[in-house]
Amino acid sequence: MQTGTFTEIALDLIEVPTDRARAFVPAAAEALAGLIDAQGLLHPVTLRRVELRGSTARSFVLVAGLHRLRAFGLLGRAAIPAQIVEGLTKDQAREFEVMENLGRNELNALDRAQHLYELRQVYERMHPGSSRPGRRSRGEAKPGAVPEVFGFAAATAARIGLSKRQINHAVKIWEALTQDSRGRLAGTKTAASHNEIKLLSEQPAKRQAQILDMLLSDPAQANTVADALVLIERGCLPNTWEKSYSAAHRMIAALDDMSLDRVVMAHKERLIASLLRQGESLPLKPVKSTARVTGVRRRKS
Repeated sequence: MQTGTFTEIALDLIEVPTDRARAFVPAAAEALAGLIDAQGLLHPVTLRRVELRGSTARSFVLVAGLHRLRAFGLLGRAAIPAQIVEGLTKDQAREFEVMENLGRNELNALDRAQHLYELRQVYERMHPGSSRPGRRSRGEAKPGAVPEVFGFAAATAARIGLSKRQINHAVKIWEALTQDSRGRLAGTKTAASHNEIKLLSEQPAKRQAQILDMLLSDPAQANTVADALVLIERGCLPNTWEKSYSAAHRMIAALDDMSLDRVVMAHKERLIASLLRQGESLPLKPVKSTARVTGVRRRKS
């Protein structure tokens, strides 16, 4: 790949591919137009030159910078500063686009998952000898295969500052979301939360559609994926008391005996008062027990 000099290119000479890695959000272009009008364009768009037969008006294809391009159009500008890259294949152009978007840290959780998925697709096409974890048994390697340490997640992690675990989780989320869910999520507040899209991706296809119906209705029937799941299962949302009870119940249930004993001792008076309010009778004297309270069994006298 050769990087050319920066120059201004007329907007009507630039073709925008239909299979962009990042969905176009009009509101984002409008906001960006205001910033560009006030500050100027900080990062030129990236284009690749195409050789076309005949006298067609378009001779450049956009590689990266769709929102910047559309922002210039909204401002009524005729041309935009651009970096021209030469010698890019289609896969290399897609890799360039995805890596620039990842590097600019402007992606929400859904966009990041999509970009990492796209990057893996490109990586595997450009490195046909590589293999994904789990495809072969331990110790068995495809002839010429790239070792896992040099695989997609490791190679990408070194370039964009995410851990292998984060990258693999993001790719898994994108693959588990249905195509309909991906489209409906674009531009929503749910798409900005990793935990939200992760929980949604763990649901069957039909359940994903039900949840999104609730989240995206006007007015919204549920504000979170978790609330939507409760609404589907119970027919109503939990009130504040039920939410507090569920949180406390989960926490106490997860405690080991020693930690539970410490909690009981710290809140002994309130716990005794609660038992009395509920009509429970308490022994007048402590009952000796051989149970392991602090991890050491009591000896019999």
